[in-house]
Amino acid sequence: MGINRFIFLSISKNFNDILIYKTCNLCIVICTAEGYNKRQMYIVNIHSPIFKEMLHMSKNANANALIIGFAMFAVFFGAGNLVFPPLIGLMSGSSWEIAIIGLAISAILFPIATIIAVDNMGGTVQAICAPVAKWFTKGYMVMWIIFILTCGVPRQAGVGIESGLLSVLPGLQGNDAVRIALLAGYFVVVLALTFRPSKIVDIVGKYLTPFLLICLVVMIALAVFEPLGTPMAPQVDNVFSYSFLQGYQTGDVAVGIAIAGMFVASIKAKGYTDTSARHKMTLKAAVVAFLGLLIVYGGLLYLGATGSSMFDGKMDQTALLNGLVHALTGSTGNVILGIGIFLACLTTTIGVGSTIANLTVDLSDGKIPFKYMMVFVCLFGLAEACIGVQGIIRYTFWIFIAIYPVSIALMLLGVFCKYVPNHGAWKGTIAMATIIGLFEGLMQLNKSGITNLPLDSLIQLYNHIPFAADGFAWVLPSVIGFIVGTVIVKSKGGDPYPMISKEQ
Repeated sequence: MGINRFIFLSISKNFNDILIYKTCNLCIVICTAEGYNKRQMYIVNIHSPIFKEMLHMSKNANANALIIGFAMFAVFFGAGNLVFPPLIGLMSGSSWEIAIIGLAISAILFPIATIIAVDNMGGTVQAICAPVAKWFTKGYMVMWIIFILTCGVPRQAGVGIESGLLSVLPGLQGNDAVRIALLAGYFVVVLALTFRPSKIVDIVGKYLTPFLLICLVVMIALAVFEPLGTPMAPQVDNVFSYSFLQGYQTGDVAVGIAIAGMFVASIKAKGYTDTSARHKMTLKAAVVAFLGLLIVYGGLLYLGATGSSMFDGKMDQTALLNGLVHALTGSTGNVILGIGIFLACLTTTIGVGSTIANLTVDLSDGKIPFKYMMVFVCLFGLAEACIGVQGIIRYTFWIFIAIYPVSIALMLLGVFCKYVPNHGAWKGTIAMATIIGLFEGLMQLNKSGITNLPLDSLIQLYNHIPFAADGFAWVLPSVIGFIVGTVIVKSKGGDPYPMISKEQ
């Protein structure tokens, strides 16, 4: 027999690292990869269902990675986040390359890594939260609901109207009465499409992301080949720290942990039930999503940098985005991008609002009806959105500051779970990250002028923590919590992960 050896992709059906040998036109020999003397061999007819499934998966492996990766991109690519990269670029000026690195880590790499983290821990938010405490899952989901309710929904509505609809109707800009009326109409539409689901939402959602992405790529290309100007000197002292912390405002690390299970389930549904195959597909898809987000966020940041000589860093973020687009493409670009942003924000609000309502129903064991919660979401979103996007950012930034250390710590523990010795390390790390994050949130409240809490003595102590000046005060305490927690559990002996063992 003329035997031609080739490598077949890892797949399900208990075939790991499979080697296929063609024996004739009708049959093949399938071998596991432990070595010739140990591997198990199977004779499979090439017309059999299992081989057809295997071959289908092999041919579509890259296609599946692109599809899942683009889905990840679409979820993390929030239209409400488009207002941040241009301002970061404007403030970073000639140091825009450093700013891109900082933003890429906190707003792209970390959110995508949450999917890998959750996948490593079993594929659900419950699994990644389990080593911390039994109640932590519910606590994290409650925090996520509050976070999205106060930060996500109002900002999506605000950006949808200010950077979206009012870009199409520039004559109405600056009229607060009109803006509030449009916001009210926005949430009426959200309720209507939520209570009476329509194919319109599915159709718009299917084609919207590609449309918006094409518009942004065109603008980014124009910014590269026909820049608005030469980037000026940075307007911030530490460009990396500034861009890294501004990346918190995407909120995608906290969101990623909550929704990562959806992507893991999707990958399993495509046949990648084997752990190794699933991890490989997750990693491939993550790379696709990372590159897509890097192009968009990095391009918008560079656009802002090229306009640093034309615009004031103190101006409203939505106004800055509109101004940059107008300077680059004229009113036509404002109209096209404005429509895309408006529809993207609308469909996102419908999806996120429904998710919040459903989670509340589950957490309350059905005591709070879906419709009542959805009405509350829209009324609360409308009330907060009335203060404008700039006001929303000012009043909610402290929430991002407060929850991000614990979210990043949870993500890192999940990504490197193989090297985490026991549940004490999880508990210690999360406890310290939570404490530091909450205190930084309180400091941000004072800094924003919202509160005047007596924190002077604690701030003096805080300033002695390494990396505090750069916004990374949580790092060293979390490492100490990791070590102390590990030692405490090891000294007691027993199962390093009893909560996981019981579940299994």
